[in-house]
Amino acid sequence: MTQFDVATVNRVAQEIEASGRRIQAIVNSPNELETEILKIQSSLDSLQSLTQAGQAAGANAHTAQHAPNQNQT
Repeated sequence: MTQFDVATVNRVAQEIEASGRRIQAIVNSPNELETEILKIQSSLDSLQSLTQAGQAAGANAHTAQHAPNQNQT
């Protein structure tokens, strides 16, 4: 099972926070706002990938074989 990467989550959260600060401080046009939104979306996609990987690993955990496979020779 893969480990949940807390360091990556923290890094991505910091990137989202930094985008929020930039939006508040320096965004003065729709193009600048769109750029920050794309950065935030990319960060959210990264977090979603981490959760999906964790769910996939967890989903496979219950399929572990606990009894000998009767089809093996």
